[in-house]
Amino acid sequence: MLQDLDSLAARIGQLVQFARQLQSERTALQARLKNLEQERDALRDQLHRREAEFSEMAERIAGHEALVQALQADAEAARATMQVETSRYKSESDLYKQKLAASQADTSRLQGVADKAKEHIDSILMRLPGAAQE
Repeated sequence: MLQDLDSLAARIGQLVQFARQLQSERTALQARLKNLEQERDALRDQLHRREAEFSEMAERIAGHEALVQALQADAEAARATMQVETSRYKSESDLYKQKLAASQADTSRLQGVADKAKEHIDSILMRLPGAAQE
């Protein structure tokens, strides 16, 4: 019977040692779980910050794209206006060139007529009595 008690005491000692080992492992696992939860919370916070940054960047990009489109529309409108004005000024320039050419032709013709008239007047004046003969 003593042997049975010794065996029982040994078995109880093993169970106590096993229980302490399990409790120690439990404490270690709880500490690890707490660390993992803290890491998870830190990662969650980091994810929220990154999502907020991404959202802000997306809004800024959308704003910049809208600005670029508005500027492109303004530039296109200015280009179209300038093209119309250039065409109008070219037409006016062509018209003025034609008028200048016609005016120059008239001036040349009138100069010729004036020269002939002067020659004719000089010829008449030479035939008048008392005109100096050369």
